[in-house]
Amino acid sequence: MKENAVKELTKQGCMVGREAADMLTEEDVELIRQLDTTPMYISKNMISNLRSKMSQQASKKKQVVKATADGGTEVEQETSSVPGDSSPEAVSETDISEGQTTEQEGKMDDSVIVSETSEEEKASEDEVEENSEDSSGDKALDEEVDESKLNNDIDDGQDEIYERKSSHFSKDKTVELRDSGDRDGMRTKVEVMDEYDINKEEKDVPEFLSYYNDRYDRMRKLLTRRTQLQSATTIKRLKNRDEGEQATTVGLVNDKYSTSSGKYIVEIEDKTGTFKALVDEREGDMIVPDEMIGLQGNMGGDIIYANNVVRPDLPIPQGQTATTEEDVKAAYISDLHIGSEDTLHERMNRFADWLSTDAASDIGYLVIAGDLVEGVGIYPGQEEELEVADIYDQYEMFEDWVDRIPEDIQIIAGPGNHDITRLSEPQPRIQEDVFPRIKDYDNFHRVQNPQTVRLHGIESKGLKHLMYHGYSFDDHVDRIQELRENAYDEPERVMIDLLKRRHLAPTYGSNQLSPEAVDHMVVEEEPDVMVSGHFHSHAVSSYKGVNVVCSSTFQAQTDFQKRVGHEPDPGKVTLMNFKNRKTEVKQF
Repeated sequence: MKENAVKELTKQGCMVGREAADMLTEEDVELIRQLDTTPMYISKNMISNLRSKMSQQASKKKQVVKATADGGTEVEQETSSVPGDSSPEAVSETDISEGQTTEQEGKMDDSVIVSETSEEEKASEDEVEENSEDSSGDKALDEEVDESKLNNDIDDGQDEIYERKSSHFSKDKTVELRDSGDRDGMRTKVEVMDEYDINKEEKDVPEFLSYYNDRYDRMRKLLTRRTQLQSATTIKRLKNRDEGEQATTVGLVNDKYSTSSGKYIVEIEDKTGTFKALVDEREGDMIVPDEMIGLQGNMGGDIIYANNVVRPDLPIPQGQTATTEEDVKAAYISDLHIGSEDTLHERMNRFADWLSTDAASDIGYLVIAGDLVEGVGIYPGQEEELEVADIYDQYEMFEDWVDRIPEDIQIIAGPGNHDITRLSEPQPRIQEDVFPRIKDYDNFHRVQNPQTVRLHGIESKGLKHLMYHGYSFDDHVDRIQELRENAYDEPERVMIDLLKRRHLAPTYGSNQLSPEAVDHMVVEEEPDVMVSGHFHSHAVSSYKGVNVVCSSTFQAQTDFQKRVGHEPDPGKVTLMNFKNRKTEVKQF
């Protein structure tokens, strides 16, 4: 049954994840066929969501309103076929609510069907959405979310704002704007820690050589700090070792291929030569081209039988994590995509207006991790999905939105792959001429991508923020089966994986690369916070003392996301208290 179901989806051009294949049924295949567009990848979470939605639809009741011969009306209530139910109940009514009409000129009118959901069913649906939200939050590692501070009601007159919501949305957790009192001013400080020049001239072989030599030297230093690799030798010296001797070395992954036994042959290189190693299947699955790794094992002639693959990773934190003396918070968002027809303007404005209330008086920083606007010419056919076709007009709308934000909140904005700057990474700051009004604001800071920024270094060392939009994430996820199955729903997984590798784009080609004299994608400085976006998902986690934040979007599901079966989680804002490093989530 499962094999037939998988084959059927494969014929339709779908890729089916391993966990999804284990649970797939013919009924699931039928549900997928009923979708507006055929998804490219079927995951376990996607199947679970489809089943949940079908279960909700099956539990809904229908009321059939019919005009009767005596001029009254009759309502038949239909229910789904469930155990214990027999025939539908019939209820007579003598009046129709105002606004409903029937034609009764001597003959019975055609039946008018009105779908209606009872109050109990609405409560059930809200409970399902809330449980879905809670289960999603439980997956985030070490997440500390203060959901009790979220308001429980929203104004019924604003329901249209939430018409385009995802299954992650929980109405009773939406923030309500209850007041707009005066904010007390606070001290703030923004420092760019890794300021660097970006060479915009044409690059050739010498620049690539310089780039990879810099990557090798810096990554080798990070690797040899690991206890297991302090005795690492060069590949040239390794070749003089006798068979059976212990071997420890480091190098860039040059090639990888599987053997008939399921293991992998991995070829690594350093500045003295190349060498091959045999690694087991689990380790081999996680190795990607061009990353820097360490190997421990025994010599087997012209090969190392590796029993351990070591990555640079972050050190185990010693003592307390960095905090601030003052009680101040930062808000994290990304992917506004202003100019798209799918931009959720009302929800963006609610967030900006909330920042002016007493409830947000302790917010000192707003970190935006790229894709401020939708851009122009990003992908074929994009012009049909634009609300605003001129990119300068899109940035003008962003400026209008910034003007809603209190001037004592420091705004730190980096570029993404939709912004007007070059696509090759590292990306320079978004050019200031697209911000004629706000470029000189004291609280508006343009940064590069990636960039390490220290926030609130006042009477303390502050918190080091590694900002990276995440353009390399897609390719990296596609190379590793474990990430393919989970990372789009749990984006913290790919962020933590890259922290372990200490590189934001280890494989050449995972992003468009500009070979600078220094590889700015190396995570040399240990951050306190890593913040990204790009996936349009939301997650808060932690890893070895680092708060990992994948910022939410303010764009509804696009046609492309429908095709690949990805549902965004828009309108969520992560807040972090710098004094205790606790996080909470506000839904707008």
